[in-house]
Amino acid sequence: MNKRNVGLGTLVLVIIAVISIFIGRDLFADLGLEEPPGGTTITAVPPQQPPSSANWYEIYFTNPICPPENERTGGIDETIAADILAAQTQVDVAAFELNSEPIVNALIDLEKRGIPVRVVTDTDNADQTSINRLRRNGISVVEDKRSGLMHDKFVVIDGRILYTGSLNYTTNGVYCNNNNLVRIDSSRLAANYSAEMDEMYIDRRFGPDSPDNTPHEQLTIGGVQIENYFGSEKEIAPIIARAVARAQNEILFLAFSFTEDQIGEAMLGRADAGVPLRGVFETVGAESGFSYFPKMDTAVSPNVQVRLDGNPRVMHHKVIIIDRQTVIFGSFNFSASANDRNDENILIVHDPTFANYFVEEFETVWQEAGG
Repeated sequence: MNKRNVGLGTLVLVIIAVISIFIGRDLFADLGLEEPPGGTTITAVPPQQPPSSANWYEIYFTNPICPPENERTGGIDETIAADILAAQTQVDVAAFELNSEPIVNALIDLEKRGIPVRVVTDTDNADQTSINRLRRNGISVVEDKRSGLMHDKFVVIDGRILYTGSLNYTTNGVYCNNNNLVRIDSSRLAANYSAEMDEMYIDRRFGPDSPDNTPHEQLTIGGVQIENYFGSEKEIAPIIARAVARAQNEILFLAFSFTEDQIGEAMLGRADAGVPLRGVFETVGAESGFSYFPKMDTAVSPNVQVRLDGNPRVMHHKVIIIDRQTVIFGSFNFSASANDRNDENILIVHDPTFANYFVEEFETVWQEAGG
């Protein structure tokens, strides 16, 4: 199992960011603006000695640096693109936004080789130059054509390799924002995402109108228990809230947007019961009346500590870590829109070794947040 830190960064437009937090939408995650000078580094981090069964996943975190566009090389998107280019049967991409040149080029190359490529994106981003390039090269791109977001961010390769997490497949997502991405080798888990892709690409069914028919919502990979849910055909917020309510020792979270009452009250309830709670919020919009930052920042309980993030661009994680044993991550912002309207997905992984990598990332973002 590998964990890699890959350099990233971006510039945020405040007004769009505030609207993003209010409505729980990623409107400003990737604006394609000119970025300040910086550098990109790739650092291989030796993992702890995991059991041999842990070779089914790789975890990637970004370390935002946000170099100029012409210096953005060596990022996670190149890792994804290399996997795509090795495909033999089919590649599915569900992307809220997609403008990463390595990924776009890899998809076009596959199409030219006669390997089926299916792409679904959100209507708001369907006129991007990159999407038009895909279409010009013979790739059919389906858009959701509705007000709710097609907010998924996943790739399925040959019905076996899955990429999922908070990462939008864009240059800013890869080089400017705090993000996570997990590569999982499992045909059973990949089948869940393929089924979701079929609903959107073939049946044109999105959001709450999509059928709740995930083949393997609960499964075991390499001895590790995993839960996998798709919204908004299934309400995800109550599932997360119930998991949080079982916390006994500690709750950690990283939140791009956090306005959802069920999750917020579950966290505060456990803090009142004596469970330490620490969290980092994306700064822009966090002090609005909709956000849980003011509520937690002024909480009477001494068990609650929250900070505003230190990335001048976007802290885009959506992660909850429970008792350093369980990690909840995916595309799901902690908002009512994510729960009620959007197409979203989460994974809940119950494993301390897996969780440890997310704890390390949390502590890194926590320290950068400053206090």
